[in-house]
Amino acid sequence: MSAIALQHDQIAELFLRHKEAIVDFLIQKVKCPDTAQDLSQEAYLRLLGKDGLTHIDNLPGYLFRTAERLSIDFIRHHQRSGAKTQTLDDELTCPLIQPEDFAILSQQCELLLQAIASLPRQCRHILLLRKIDELSYAQIAGQLGISEKTVQRQLVKAMLHCHQLLIDPQY
Repeated sequence: MSAIALQHDQIAELFLRHKEAIVDFLIQKVKCPDTAQDLSQEAYLRLLGKDGLTHIDNLPGYLFRTAERLSIDFIRHHQRSGAKTQTLDDELTCPLIQPEDFAILSQQCELLLQAIASLPRQCRHILLLRKIDELSYAQIAGQLGISEKTVQRQLVKAMLHCHQLLIDPQY
């Protein structure tokens, strides 16, 4: 059979005449309307790229066969790449702090700093030595020249005061 060159307008007319049927055919193959549309366009472009066609007697069949081969290639590629990808969980959250959470934390930090600043000097000093410097009760007691029991009482007093101010800023 000899190769016959078709004009672009002849190919466009052929494609437009069969586009809906090709898209429906591809939807059955790839199960996605958007992908079916893309593959039908690719089939059209492939037909446009041919210099000479030997299947002039059945151009619609040639167009459908091209579309079918494209769908097979797409499915194979999708199956290969699908094994490498993971589906996203709908409940997946961003690991970074969100702006509204940051605003809340910022307010809480400000309240905590105000609560610490409002403590009596020795109480504040004990709290900072324990929580910031991570000294033991015995180390704090030795450094300040007070009993461990006093360190414990002052620390409890400081933490209760800070906790109360975080719960009720008017306290």
